[in-house]
Amino acid sequence: MNRIAELRKEKNMSQISLGMKLNVSQKMISAYENGKNEPSIDLLMRMADIFRASIDYIVGYSENRYPEYQLPVNSFLGSSKKDISRIFGELTDKNKWIAQGILLGLLASQQAEPGNETANSDETKSG
Repeated sequence: MNRIAELRKEKNMSQISLGMKLNVSQKMISAYENGKNEPSIDLLMRMADIFRASIDYIVGYSENRYPEYQLPVNSFLGSSKKDISRIFGELTDKNKWIAQGILLGLLASQQAEPGNETANSDETKSG
């Protein structure tokens, strides 16, 4: 449970302030962080909301902080190629094939759009 302390500090929260958000004492937060006590599922769900991290990550079961279904809506708007490559690398082989198919389909439809410079330059080359 040492990730609770890590995530709490990342949010610049004291044990008291986290305890207040969760309606538990500072002593209980300390016990969770030191592994002397385990939070209930309800508390873990609330921590996941506060820390914007998966329960699996909080309890140390996974290194993936964000569950796939909870990635922020605008998470790719500012993503670098390195970020996208890292995310792609975390996919299973099956999902990598699916993602490649989707990307190739998007690229093909983009090139076929009227007024697309790439599509127009291809027509010019062939004509």
